[in-house]
Amino acid sequence: MNIDKSITVSRLQQSNYSAISQLPRHVINLIKAEGDAYLSAPQKCEKIWNEMRRNDFVTDALLNFVTIQRIFDSCRAEIFQMLKIQNETDFFELFDQDHDGVLNEDEQILVFSLVKEKIQQVANGLLRIQEYQMFKQLMKELRNLERNIANYQDQLRQKIYRKEKKLYREIGQERLDDFYDQYYEEFQKLEQYKTNRRNQLKATQEAQYSSLLDKLSKDTELLKVKPKKKLKDLQTQEKLVSLEERVEEALDFRKELKDLEKNEQERVYKVQQYRLDKQKSDLLFTQQKEREQLELKLQETEYKLIIQMKKDYDILLKKTNLHNNEINRIQGLATKNALKKGLQEGEAKRTKQRSKQQNDIIGETKMIVTASEQKLNDIEQITDVDNTTTKRKLQRQRQSLSGSPGKNILSEESERSPLAVQRPKQFYQNKRMIEESKSITQFYIKKKYGSDLPVNFHKSSHNVIGDQHEKIEKFLSVKKKSQHDILPPITQLYDHELNERKAQKLTKAEEEIQNERQHKKAFINQKLFKND
Repeated sequence: MNIDKSITVSRLQQSNYSAISQLPRHVINLIKAEGDAYLSAPQKCEKIWNEMRRNDFVTDALLNFVTIQRIFDSCRAEIFQMLKIQNETDFFELFDQDHDGVLNEDEQILVFSLVKEKIQQVANGLLRIQEYQMFKQLMKELRNLERNIANYQDQLRQKIYRKEKKLYREIGQERLDDFYDQYYEEFQKLEQYKTNRRNQLKATQEAQYSSLLDKLSKDTELLKVKPKKKLKDLQTQEKLVSLEERVEEALDFRKELKDLEKNEQERVYKVQQYRLDKQKSDLLFTQQKEREQLELKLQETEYKLIIQMKKDYDILLKKTNLHNNEINRIQGLATKNALKKGLQEGEAKRTKQRSKQQNDIIGETKMIVTASEQKLNDIEQITDVDNTTTKRKLQRQRQSLSGSPGKNILSEESERSPLAVQRPKQFYQNKRMIEESKSITQFYIKKKYGSDLPVNFHKSSHNVIGDQHEKIEKFLSVKKKSQHDILPPITQLYDHELNERKAQKLTKAEEEIQNERQHKKAFINQKLFKND
């Protein structure tokens, strides 16, 4: 131990006061080379971003492995220079955090956030080796990249928000289509009810008219009209006079009765005909009144249905546009906060770290230590470094044998087994940087709520405080119509002998469905705005 202390003391006496004298030359050259590579990082990230957007026109901002292959082939040199990733498989597995087979919006932004974090580390290395000019240039590029990242996440966010607004409008249109379908069926039922009531009344009136005709065709109705009593008296007197052989008087009675009988016969016929016509006309008039009353009742029923339809239509319009302002407010607030976070959080963290380093430097200058204490502290630091290195090796070996439950084993030793895929050391450094770094800004562009969350989900601080985006998720949680709704029930696919029917007779074409909707819409709008 005394020999080690003497050696250390002699080394301290022979050392100079340069801060980078203890760093190997190849390390300094490596830091400078990385600094040169990252000087054009915003332009390289811009190329990767444009390639991502060029390839996501079909996948709707979700990049699957095939799309990542195309992007990686186009930007292989830029990705290798900044992230030291050599193949698309490592790239995909590194950034697919939720292991769902696609890179969502947050995972795409994570690519550039990782580049920003590596730039920050290289900039710290340049500051350590006293390359101040390159450090300043690299920090300028880092701030440019931060602005670009804020712009990138805003583009993805606005794309999601446009989809949400479009979905909200589609939900409103669905409700309107359901309204048209519902009241079109109601009016069809009303028309059927009108037809049934008219047919029922018509059958009843026809039965009444037929009964009246049967009644009027009987002799009893004709006998109800009798000739005048004077005619009977004259006929009786004629018979009596003729019995007494009073011929002249009998001829006079006969002469008088001849005209009277003719006139009376005509009068009786007219009265009988009038009575028949009067009963028919009275019945027809009564039936006409019944028909008019039925039409008034049916019209009143239709008016009531139209009034109810107008009320429901007004409620539907208010319900359709009810949450528009709320959605715009939540989306605008989230956009503003995300831009503010992307432009200011990185600078705030660097300011905080810089203040901490300044305090450490000031504290070190104010410390009063003796030469012997300084020597012993240096010896202890060297020993601590050796012990720490040994402990880290042992810890990696343990992790290689027993990984933590629910997580992939990230240690390099665990991947050396014959069953594991061999990966470069840089892959695990990037993985560790993503998981352990607190400087990476999380934008939470897309989050799932409600039924999409697992049962053991614990809310993070973002979800507790949040941007109230779960309200929009609830507004959009209404089930949309599927294309399968136009398919008939399975019972209509087969006849009574269980033979399959032709599908052409059962399915409807999209054009036919649209024409049917337009017909229903025109019919209902005519009822709605007929008197307006």
